[in-house]
Amino acid sequence: MKIYIVGTGGVGGYFGGLLAKAGNDITFVARGEHYNAIKENGLLVKNTQGDFLIKPAQVIKNFSEIKNPDLILFTVKTYSTQPVAQELKSDVNENTIIITFQNGVNNDHEIKKYIQNAQVYPGVAFLISTKINPGVIKQIGGLRRLIIGDRNNPNNEKLKDVVELIKKAGIDIVSSDDIARDLWKKFMFIVAFSGMTAICRSPIGKILADSITRSVYEKCVKEAIAVAKAMKVNVADNVFESIMKTSTDTVPESKSSLLVDVENGRKNEIETLNGTLVRFAKENNIEVPINELIYGAIKLLR
Repeated sequence: MKIYIVGTGGVGGYFGGLLAKAGNDITFVARGEHYNAIKENGLLVKNTQGDFLIKPAQVIKNFSEIKNPDLILFTVKTYSTQPVAQELKSDVNENTIIITFQNGVNNDHEIKKYIQNAQVYPGVAFLISTKINPGVIKQIGGLRRLIIGDRNNPNNEKLKDVVELIKKAGIDIVSSDDIARDLWKKFMFIVAFSGMTAICRSPIGKILADSITRSVYEKCVKEAIAVAKAMKVNVADNVFESIMKTSTDTVPESKSSLLVDVENGRKNEIETLNGTLVRFAKENNIEVPINELIYGAIKLLR
């Protein structure tokens, strides 16, 4: 199976690296200094389970170099979804499976606006990882887990085959019987984790250790849960406790990618995260003052 990693950042670089390490036919798509470093020195993945180097690594910088892809892991930042999908549409075919592992809940729908000649499915990645230097990915936390699913057919056989292939690389992956539920479960966590770490300019451990910021964090989670319920998402009765356990189990030094982008003055995903929640809340007449504050404050930094 010919697999392409479109977006060789924290998520794509880590999971793509594991797939390549297991001997799969993996080609990374990267640009600029990142491409040059991978081409010359390989892809170095630093992680909690042991560092490894993929060298030589198959890497390209132009989408036109993609040939007959069987599987594409779509892992670019969400603000790049539209331009990347538009470029990619001429390089895929009806047999190509595209799985999006991005923050947010509607990325597969967004990709389908521009790519109608491939099979596009949503996925969820639980990972705290980032590109720390050209050619270097560092994973410091998270469950290192993937979930994929078909919104209309939970028993999709092609996705089950993908699950088995990825499992053979030692990756924890499951096929979901309700992918909308799983997308939202992560989304309810990530708007709080990303939003609060970014606005407080602090890792998750400091936020949860302080009684005031922990209380605000909890309110942020509860606002997201209220919006999910209003949108008829299948929300478990214990979802708040589950999200807080995930939060407290996260490595205390962990920073969200949103915070890292803010710290480095880069474009960020606030629109996809708290901005999207605020828009959903307005559509459903739900008050979300914490998320509105986070959204407004981070948006002004651009």
